[in-house]
Amino acid sequence: FEIKKEKINVNELLREIIQSVEIKVTQLGGKITTHLRSQQSDILADKLHLTNIIHNLLDNAIKYCKDTPDITIETANINGHLEIKITDKGIGIEKEFQPKIFQKFYRVPTGNVHNVKGFGLGLFYVKNICQAHGWKITAKSEENKGTQITLTTNALQ
Repeated sequence: FEIKKEKINVNELLREIIQSVEIKVTQLGGKITTHLRSQQSDILADKLHLTNIIHNLLDNAIKYCKDTPDITIETANINGHLEIKITDKGIGIEKEFQPKIFQKFYRVPTGNVHNVKGFGLGLFYVKNICQAHGWKITAKSEENKGTQITLTTNALQ
């Protein structure tokens, strides 16, 4: 894949993406809460790939919700970086499986309880795009409580 960097206002991009996803979330009886607090929200990034990353993370938050999606999206400036956090209150990921979630073709064994289809490529793609940009991505999760994905980028000065 090719990375074509341009100046992007992350808060504006998130608002656009949320608008398109919110319809689906509302139809499922859920909600998306936003706290876009970053003052410096301009970054150099590939808009298409960044959009795909956010869609992928939101899609996972919707797919792996318990009953209805309850998603929080936050941005903040921390130590010259821009952090994007996507938190859900879904089924979460057992500790033993967490180190593997960014591996190619890896799918957390859920016993197909949620009948969620996939190939185990989404988070692998997310991780690769982050690495290509020099960004950091981490996941914190607790079974039956939810998952928080944090994407750390360099903010433009």
